[in-house]
Amino acid sequence: MFIATRKSEQNLAVADPWTLVHAGVGLAVGLMGFSMPAAFVGAVAYEFIEKPLEKAEFGKNLFNVSKPETPANQVLDVAVFMLAVAAGRAWNKTE
Repeated sequence: MFIATRKSEQNLAVADPWTLVHAGVGLAVGLMGFSMPAAFVGAVAYEFIEKPLEKAEFGKNLFNVSKPETPANQVLDVAVFMLAVAAGRAWNKTE
C-alpha cells in the first residue's frame, strides 16, 4: 500500500502521517539555512537511529507505533524531507 489510511498501516505504507512531519522538519531545516549535504546526512542518520529505536519498548511508546518503518517508508521520508529543505532554502533566496 502506498498511503496509510488507518493507524494499523502506519510505518507499513510508503506514506503515513509521519511523512508530513518529515516535510515540516525539512522545511524548518531549509529555512534555517542548513546545507543540502548536511541535511541529507542528518536525515539518513536519523532514519538509522529511528528504526532500532522503534523496535524497543521506549521507542514504541515515544512514537506511538506498533511496528518499525519499512525501507520504502524510510526512503520516502528522506526524499520528502530533502524536497522540503530545498523549498526552505529556495524561499530564503527570494526577495
